[in-house]
Amino acid sequence: MTRRAVFFRHMNDDTGGCFPALLRDRGFAVSFVDWQNSKTPDDLSSIDLIVALGGAQQVWQEDENPWLKEEKEILRDWIGTRAKPYIGLCFGHQLLASSLGGEVAPAKTREIGVCSVSFKQGHEAAVTQWHVAEVTRAPDTATVTASSTACPVQMMTVGDHAYSTQFHHEWDLATVRGWIPLWQTDMDKATGTPGFYANFTKQVAKSQPALSSLTSSLLDRFMTRQGW
Repeated sequence: MTRRAVFFRHMNDDTGGCFPALLRDRGFAVSFVDWQNSKTPDDLSSIDLIVALGGAQQVWQEDENPWLKEEKEILRDWIGTRAKPYIGLCFGHQLLASSLGGEVAPAKTREIGVCSVSFKQGHEAAVTQWHVAEVTRAPDTATVTASSTACPVQMMTVGDHAYSTQFHHEWDLATVRGWIPLWQTDMDKATGTPGFYANFTKQVAKSQPALSSLTSSLLDRFMTRQGW
C-alpha cells in the first residue's frame, strides 16, 4: 500500500524543497494543503505523514490569519493526542511548539544564511536558516535535541513520531537557486546586505555535501522509527 504524505504549505511559491522528491523516492504519494489561501484538509484519515513548511506568518498572528487556529487544533490532535508522524520545518517547528503548549516569540538574534548548530550527540553541523521568531520554551512533551548560540531550541522531538527543526534542512542548492526574485531581494533586505542572497547560494553550493548528508540522516532516522 502506498503511504501518503501531505505538506502543510504557508506560502504560495514554497515547493517544499527537496522533501517531496525524497519522500516520493521512499514510496510516498505527496500532496499539498495551502493554508495561506484558507484551504483546509478535507480528510486526513488516509494520511500517514504531515510535513509543515515555513511561512512569513507568525504563530501568534491568529487575528490576521484565522486559519492558524484550525491548523494548530489539527496538529495538537495529530501529534499530541493521536501520536501520528509529523515533521516541522521552521514555521512548522514553531507550530509544533505553539500547538503543544510551548512558547514562541520574536528572535533576539535573527539567523539568516548558512549557520552552525550543535546536536545533543555532541557534533556540530552546517544548516541553512532564515527566521525572525524562535521557540523560547519547548512543550513539556518535547525533547530539545539541537541548539545554536543564538537559538537554544533548534530541534525538538516528541516521542518517536514527531520532530521539528528551526533550520531549513529541506533547502538544497536547486531550491535556493529556484527562489522567486522577491525572496532573493527580501533576503538582501532582511540582512541589510546587498548581494547577500548571491553569496548565500555560493555558501550552499560549497556546503551541499554536508547539508545533504544531514537531511538524509535526519529523515532516515525518522523513517526507521516509524518502521518505514
